[in-house]
Amino acid sequence: MAEDKRLKSNIFDTALIFEGGGMRVSYTSGFATMLLEQRLFFNYVAGISAGSSLAVNYLSRDIERTRRCVTEFVSDPSFGDLKTWLKGEGFFNSDYIYSESARQDGVMPYNYDAFCRNEAECVIGAFKRDFGEMVYWRRKDYQCLDDLIVRVRASSTVPYLMPVTKIDDIYYVDGGLGTGIPFEPAMEDGYQRFVFVLTRERGFRLSPPIRLRILDAVLNNRPIEAEALLTRYERYNRALERIEELEREGRAYVFYPEALDVSLVDRDEHKLLKQYLLGHEQAYRELPRLLAFLGREK
Repeated sequence: MAEDKRLKSNIFDTALIFEGGGMRVSYTSGFATMLLEQRLFFNYVAGISAGSSLAVNYLSRDIERTRRCVTEFVSDPSFGDLKTWLKGEGFFNSDYIYSESARQDGVMPYNYDAFCRNEAECVIGAFKRDFGEMVYWRRKDYQCLDDLIVRVRASSTVPYLMPVTKIDDIYYVDGGLGTGIPFEPAMEDGYQRFVFVLTRERGFRLSPPIRLRILDAVLNNRPIEAEALLTRYERYNRALERIEELEREGRAYVFYPEALDVSLVDRDEHKLLKQYLLGHEQAYRELPRLLAFLGREK
């Protein structure tokens, strides 16, 4: 009998949800690597924005890539900066970060074979810029590496900091415009229990955006996107309130960063590594609580 090379799950009744937040995921990457080190393999994983990168790295079970993507990669000269933004390539150089680097001859090769052998569902969310609605892709939509990576890119396309992502003649931007924390698909798929990996501290609420004339001028031709940006805080805060409610009901374990000291666009490799290590340390401190929630006490 041929050896079964599938990567099997061992947690089936709980959905794992990764929030985005740009370089703030340096902290929560420490939680993701803890899960892999402890062989806690969820059968349902969802991610949005930078959280989609965490999701696919987790599902390939690549501990080193999970860490390096949010610590070392920023020092790559092609990662992007103000110069690439002025050239239209983005403050974060999307083509390089998500397409070139992930290929087998790239600087950050992605193990797509391992991803395919993993039986777990993978849900990635992005926002349809011109339609004002979310789309959620699932494993059936990733027929090759490029299919997967372009959807991670779409989910992570921060408006105006990165070039818009086009898939099948539809333009996509960061899934955070629709919902910052993608648990609705898991609920629709029948999940009642959740592990949330968030990139904001407990009790955080997003404030209404400050109206700037230059931003209004830029968005005048895109009223749907403008409305999404201006009202995002309302949807995000409602999501946080729902998560707190699920936690009180005993249906959610929530990882809240305790020592977060990094912004969406931080590029200091040493600072990002420190954030990763702090997140990893906190993840292990909280491991007994997580195992109790999962019913897997040692």
